[in-house]
Amino acid sequence: MINNIIEIWYWTILLIALIGVVLYFIVQFVRDLWASVKRQLNEEQPPPSREQLLAPYSRRMVIIHWLTLALLLLAWYLGDMLVAARMEKAAPLLGYFAHALLGMAILLLTALRLIYRGEDGTPPLPGNSLLEMVGRGVHFGLYTLLMLLSISGFMVLLTSAVGLALVTGDTIVLPSEYTGPSLIPHLVHEVLVYVLIAVVVLHMLGAARHQFIIRDGLMRRMWFGDSKKSARNR
Repeated sequence: MINNIIEIWYWTILLIALIGVVLYFIVQFVRDLWASVKRQLNEEQPPPSREQLLAPYSRRMVIIHWLTLALLLLAWYLGDMLVAARMEKAAPLLGYFAHALLGMAILLLTALRLIYRGEDGTPPLPGNSLLEMVGRGVHFGLYTLLMLLSISGFMVLLTSAVGLALVTGDTIVLPSEYTGPSLIPHLVHEVLVYVLIAVVVLHMLGAARHQFIIRDGLMRRMWFGDSKKSARNR
């Protein structure tokens, strides 16, 4: 009975979170696409200058970007270690606690980045080509995956004995494998990790294209520059 109630709750929470996150980023992507089309059709509005294109993101968005990357790499490395240790029944409780804290921090940073994105604005798109639209979609995909990864990790804690172990400090109840209500959220969490890796690779390829092929210096936008020169694109 308790397991059935837990399953209903985690499916409900996960479904609401998924719908909310996906709808938010669809609206954001369509809004940016429409703004780009309007700029292209409006003959009175000149295309963005090179100074506007190279205007940096706000300082706090740059800090969050690189801090999120560092925490994400640490969480991935720690999670990989926990998988290997769990199979040998030697996973430390401190490792689970640290992994959970990293997930919460990443979720918080992603939420803050979305808030600051709306307040500070973003530099304009470098063009209206299909590749640039794909690049913007990859950005929104990264935000979506980061939030869903954190949410699915929380669902694993809620539906498995890991949460109980963290509350009681009892390592004996740590599961050697995930079964029952925790099976599906754990599988979702693992699949999302691989999807995130693929999307990050796409993001890196896009950055490398701008840096080494086009050589437009666009990567400098995500570094510490003069915040007064930051161009808004809302």
